[in-house]
Amino acid sequence: MLNDKVVLVTGGGRGIGFAIAKYCLEHGASVVIVDHVLERVQRALSSLTSISERVHGIFESVSYQEGAERIANETVRKFGKIDALINNAAITKDNLLLNMTDDEFNEVIDTNLKGPYFCAKAVLPSMLEQGSGKIVNMIAASGVSGNPGQTNYAASKGGLLAMTLTWSAELKRKNIQVNAVIPAAWTEMSESIPEHVLLKVLGEERLKKLKSRKPSQVAPLIGFLISDAGSKVSGQCFGIAGRELTIWGFARPEITKISSNEEWTYEELCRLVENERLWQKPVSPFL
Repeated sequence: MLNDKVVLVTGGGRGIGFAIAKYCLEHGASVVIVDHVLERVQRALSSLTSISERVHGIFESVSYQEGAERIANETVRKFGKIDALINNAAITKDNLLLNMTDDEFNEVIDTNLKGPYFCAKAVLPSMLEQGSGKIVNMIAASGVSGNPGQTNYAASKGGLLAMTLTWSAELKRKNIQVNAVIPAAWTEMSESIPEHVLLKVLGEERLKKLKSRKPSQVAPLIGFLISDAGSKVSGQCFGIAGRELTIWGFARPEITKISSNEEWTYEELCRLVENERLWQKPVSPFL
């Protein structure tokens, strides 16, 4: 399925990134994993090399341009090209808006939003030269529905979705497909959140459901999107939560109403909100 493909996975040292790297190796790809923690790179390589020798690890941060360029250049030197980029690296620095520091905001934006931007720019020359490529941006439910305490994280993931749609439109004539994926799986990052916080936000039943979802269940969707069969798909946002797959639509409004007057009146807007129950915030299906 992925024979002769070269796949670059940021944040590949653990969790979903590691599961994606493992899946790609098992299906014939050469894989480069990137992580900003050296121990994770070493531990991941120790496991992945038992599957295939076609794997390489890079200890680097995606949060600055020079780092992203080094990652892309080293991948090309090692394997000769880059067929697919999985922008998976992400961090959290949760805090309520009133208490969030500028450093907490900027660090998350640097890794989660600027990182994919830097990496995409860095790999594009290789993809353009070969006339094809795939970019998959891993976003989050909070990027489309919000989440208390995650101003920085939600902004970074919402921004990454917007970049996904923009890049897809820009690059479609270059035979480069760009998609977004909202994964829901229990990972080391999930475990770093205090359980009492998760229970307060999700409740016992939804938390139990989240814990049952594995990173390995996310990987097959990524494998499909970066395969030749995935060349027909671009500018889409998929959700994957265990066995449940969803496709999100953003290009069209959910509700369209026409005012009976020349312009909307206060009374009409009050009736619209009441009839459509717009105050009921949807709950993310991924949690």
